[in-house]
Amino acid sequence: MAEHLRYTPLHRSDTVRITDVRCRPTSCACGAEEESTSHSIAFPRAGVFVKHVGRQQVVADCTQVMFFNGGETYQVSHPVAGGDDCTSFAFPDDILRDAMSSFEPGMRDRPDSLFAFTHAPNESMTIFFLQRLRQSLRNGGAGGLAVDEMSLDLLASVIDATYRSRGRRPLPTPTRARQVQRERAEAAKQFLASRFETPLGLADVGRAVHYSPYHLARFFRQLVGIPIHQYLIRLRLGAALERLADGAADLTELALNLGYSSHSHFSEAFRRVFGCAPSDFRHRLTSERLRELSKNLKV
Repeated sequence: MAEHLRYTPLHRSDTVRITDVRCRPTSCACGAEEESTSHSIAFPRAGVFVKHVGRQQVVADCTQVMFFNGGETYQVSHPVAGGDDCTSFAFPDDILRDAMSSFEPGMRDRPDSLFAFTHAPNESMTIFFLQRLRQSLRNGGAGGLAVDEMSLDLLASVIDATYRSRGRRPLPTPTRARQVQRERAEAAKQFLASRFETPLGLADVGRAVHYSPYHLARFFRQLVGIPIHQYLIRLRLGAALERLADGAADLTELALNLGYSSHSHFSEAFRRVFGCAPSDFRHRLTSERLRELSKNLKV
């Protein structure tokens, strides 16, 4: 790796690999030839660079989203001093094909070169959403399933903007496919109810119900009304209330048993939904029980 490049991994799952890339070149001239190791989408956040592919040149800044095909060779130059900062999202081929299939039905038959475009507009809300996602990753508050879904939301937004900017519209979903989606959504709910105590990624849910994680995440929200990760949170917190009422004493053990990575993540989720920490809830519950016992004794 060149000395002026620094890669900071933010998230890795079967659904997406997210990496911050910091480039501080010592020259404005074109660097050495590089090769993309995977199909990826880069979001320039600060600075400017130029991507050179043969004779084609594309200026990349925060108003553009850049597409890289796996195995593609290119060079980069920096016309403005200071380098650049980007966030890269690498998705598996099948997820990218699913994301583009509603605009291009023949995507699954396309050979290795998935992206037919080099760049697309980066809309204001996409820039905002990207920063929210990065902040959640830095704070460690978002679980893996939530990050997977947020990343696919970002992917869907980019693909939609890319094709619409070229005058393309998504194809309607066939009636039979909608019926299958309803069945898969119910199957996903059953799977989550049986596995909510286990740390899950979106790919785990997709494999369990034999459906594309990309499409599952999108129609689950449409049919159920909330994202999959929020449905999972409701299941976990419902179980937490029941176990606290039954006298669960060790909150760290309770958090880990419910699939949370730590006591603090569990407390944060609990407070966000119920407005108080689990320890406060347990204290109030105990006090109410004591008052009830006291009344019974007086009687």
